Amino acid sequence: MQFYSWNSKLALAGLTVAGAFALQQPMQAASYTVDDFSQFGAGESIEGMGTVHELLDIDAIYGEAVAIFEGGAKVEGEAGWGVKENDTWSYQSNTGTRINGGTNLGGFSEVSTSKNNRNNSFRFTFKEGFVASDFSLLMLDYGDYNAFGAGEHNVYLTAFSGDQQVSRSSLSGNGKESQGDATAGTDSSATRFGRTNLSVQGEGITYVELTFDFMKGDDEHYKSFDPFIGFDSLSFTAEAADVPEPTSALAVLAVGAVGTAALKRKKIA
Repeated sequence: MQFYSWNSKLALAGLTVAGAFALQQPMQAASYTVDDFSQFGAGESIEGMGTVHELLDIDAIYGEAVAIFEGGAKVEGEAGWGVKENDTWSYQSNTGTRINGGTNLGGFSEVSTSKNNRNNSFRFTFKEGFVASDFSLLMLDYGDYNAFGAGEHNVYLTAFSGDQQVSRSSLSGNGKESQGDATAGTDSSATRFGRTNLSVQGEGITYVELTFDFMKGDDEHYKSFDPFIGFDSLSFTAEAADVPEPTSALAVLAVGAVGTAALKRKKIA
């Protein structure tokens, strides 16, 4: 059987392009969890779209987001307690001798050479063409070190759709009372801060920000009162963004439909 005429060729071209366009439609809504950072080396940057997950960009707003891992066990030495040489979680300390714990296959944090320069604020941006309906993050070891003599302190996880805030969750405490050991048992009061799951839900979330503030006397500071913290078990539900299809794509579909009708009339044996 043969096909001929310009309309036939137009039909084939239209159907081919329309089919390709259909195949490139965004995936359906799905939930994802990122809790294994073992593909990275300790201290290696995890920033950039697709670095940790193909639909996500992690950015430390005032520093650099890097992979961290739980440190080695404490060992007793002549000068008291020390740490093993493989204490990769010591990226959380400006001295390199402070033990933090709580991660399984690693996590991430902001790293700086000085505790005074650590802000621990992050922005999580979803790939263009996708939005999220929820986002959660496990915060570790927050509250066991009041580095600046803070009083009231706050943590905020805020979801945005474009420029509009759509959801916010928060955690508050007093620096003179808060504890936050990531390795504390589930019945410990320290678990409230030391292993805290922060989460937000909303429609059309395009990015999420994690921010902190604390009061010292009458002065407000916009960073974490505990600089040596980490994050793990990041989860979100992503779905295709509700974006009108391009006119050109609709035209292609129309051409394909018209061409198909002509194709049926023009075929011969």
